[in-house]
Amino acid sequence: MNRRTLAAAGAALAVITPIVLTGCTSKGSSEGAIVVTSTDDACDLETTEATTGEVDFTVTNSGSKVTEFYVYGNNNRVLGEVENIGPGVTGNLTVEIVEPGTYTVACKPGMVGTGIRTEIEVGGERKEKAEVPADVMAAKAQYLEYVRNQLNTLEAQTKTFVDHVKSGDLDAARAQYGLVRTPYERIEPVAESFPDLDPAIDMRWDDTEDGAQPFTGFHRIERYLWPPQPAEIGDGPGQITPSDAANAKATDNPQNIAKVADQLLADVTTLREEVNKPDFEFETLSFVKGPQALIDEVAATKVEGEEDRYSHTDLWDIAANIDGSETAIATMQPIISAKNPALMDKITAQFQTVRDTVNSYREGDGYESYTKVTPDQRKELSNQIDALSATLSQVPGLVLQQ
Repeated sequence: MNRRTLAAAGAALAVITPIVLTGCTSKGSSEGAIVVTSTDDACDLETTEATTGEVDFTVTNSGSKVTEFYVYGNNNRVLGEVENIGPGVTGNLTVEIVEPGTYTVACKPGMVGTGIRTEIEVGGERKEKAEVPADVMAAKAQYLEYVRNQLNTLEAQTKTFVDHVKSGDLDAARAQYGLVRTPYERIEPVAESFPDLDPAIDMRWDDTEDGAQPFTGFHRIERYLWPPQPAEIGDGPGQITPSDAANAKATDNPQNIAKVADQLLADVTTLREEVNKPDFEFETLSFVKGPQALIDEVAATKVEGEEDRYSHTDLWDIAANIDGSETAIATMQPIISAKNPALMDKITAQFQTVRDTVNSYREGDGYESYTKVTPDQRKELSNQIDALSATLSQVPGLVLQQ
């Protein structure tokens, strides 16, 4: 998927507050923000020095490609990110960094690869983190229990899936494909805390820089299970590019795919182990922004059929994103209802509308092929998703309000 939304903490003990973003070139601003301008081949910062506390970035995408902006702490852990920044868009990112030290920022023109990276030096004294309300911390702890249960399921289902692939039982693997991805799609905000594991597990051909980077994970196996057909090849949304199809013909064979499958299971196992570590910390802002991030991902990478372009199982992923978003909201529901019951009612109603639309495409125990969803129906779903996203954008400020 064209990579995604959220952030999690690292050993650097930074708290990230993403607002909106674009690419990367920077100059100082009158408000003291680090102004970043992103182009198709550059990510320039006028200043690479900051002081502990709130560090503001103003980011403008001056390129022709959609871009992303990331902040990394120790061990390459994602501390904050904003995705899907269109050409000509400007936004802001506020990062609360409490530990002095060296941090890395990156722009990702085209939302592929490791990005154009620059180090920044944060000086000053160590500061205490901003206090998070106890009820929000309790909700986050409840959510992480859900995430860990989903990762247990993901690992078990991936093992079965990999066994099917390696044994040559491809019909069974195809039948399981939508199901095996469901737990992952539900907990993507946490998975994206790991900038190496997330793309290794869930990258698309788009993320390979047209084959310059290895193509791994679920979607590589998906391509093997549903080889590109001539009618599907092209440069339009949801189509398989000619270079992608050529790479499939040259490299998708049982020997190569067996290695990809083994690595997929290893990466999924590592993800589960990392999230289960006692010192794993999921940033509070990433948690409260998670429901909207999951819904925005539907709009950015799924409504046009780009996510599962070989199998057309996109409705499984869309339903899973909705599941994960709704579950995160459920953990915060008492907080939202106490502060703004009308907002909670609106969120509930909008989730039901989206859910009813997705459920209308159910077929047996799963969902029909996304090729059967007409452009008008996709537009209807997109409008519902956009409306829900706008409402969910109110959640972070509300629940963190003291």
